[in-house]
Amino acid sequence: MMQNIFTNTLVTLYILFFFLFFGCKTAMNVKYASILVTNETNGVEDEVNIKLSIDEKKGLLSMVSIPDSVLSNKTLDFLLSNQVSGIVLFSYNIINETQLRKLISDLKNGLKKDLLIAIDQEGGSVNRISWDKNAKYSARYIGSKNDYDYAYKIAYERSKFLLDLGINVILGPVCDIAPSRSSYIYERSFGTDSAIVSRMIEATVKAQKDAGIITVLKHFPGLGSTAIDSHINFPVINHDLETLLTNDFKPFVSGINSGAEMVMLGHIINKNIDPDTPASLSKNYLKLLDGIGFTGIVLTDDLSMTGEIKNGIGWGVNIISGDYDFIQEKIDSINPLDDYCEKLIMIKKNIEVK
Repeated sequence: MMQNIFTNTLVTLYILFFFLFFGCKTAMNVKYASILVTNETNGVEDEVNIKLSIDEKKGLLSMVSIPDSVLSNKTLDFLLSNQVSGIVLFSYNIINETQLRKLISDLKNGLKKDLLIAIDQEGGSVNRISWDKNAKYSARYIGSKNDYDYAYKIAYERSKFLLDLGINVILGPVCDIAPSRSSYIYERSFGTDSAIVSRMIEATVKAQKDAGIITVLKHFPGLGSTAIDSHINFPVINHDLETLLTNDFKPFVSGINSGAEMVMLGHIINKNIDPDTPASLSKNYLKLLDGIGFTGIVLTDDLSMTGEIKNGIGWGVNIISGDYDFIQEKIDSINPLDDYCEKLIMIKKNIEVK
């Protein structure tokens, strides 16, 4: 307990010291892409407190998988009963274009709300939709060109392709810096150099913003330096705060500056930030995001990963894949905090959810 209190205090003091010592340069450059959520709430607080039940709040903070390629009554009933407001699509949901369009249309019509529909469509090894003409171009390939306009073009075309299908959230870009081939995320990273990665992130996020799709930067605070697959175990890194702020965080700052609405927290433990809890479940990382100017919504990485996560978070969106029982268990575990529900409602009100 005392160690956690000490770590929390150290995180806060180090951030304050960093920005005071360096003249708040990073903070001053941040354009606060999600500044909309810091404006007057225009009755949103009342909407959360009065209109939303506890189950609706839990549903608001849930983005779940479904087992179907054709929407079943069982799945629709499950989604409706849990007031789910976000769906994440996987390859097994997708057969062809006609089928996918109908599935998305049925979801939106059945749930009758501004539904967030998300997908991993990074290019290279991570693609859910095979007929995307840019599917073969990995971040590593794009980063090797270090061509801003080319990176923008690929991201813009991909975003428009997804939006045309009815998908309005892209789980990307990957902001991780992969310093060597031993990194499990090597091919999914734009490169080994923070400046190049940051430049590619800027181009990608600006393209996605211009296209009209919602961006999710991932995987904060950075998975690139580990060889361990966070789908299986929690990687542990020991980067100190100075290293994080001067290297690992640079692509995230670039993405925030460029308009990213959301940040995904990775399943990774940094003993210098929180010795016991992965970033996806630790509020210490919210302090770090606040320190680099992010005011938007955080998402967890998939709670089914590693098999060791018992509870969801009440201060961000929980990505949950699995069978009905597993998803229900995780939704039930969420203790939603009203201020984060307000923030998500504000983002959905101020972004055209297509």
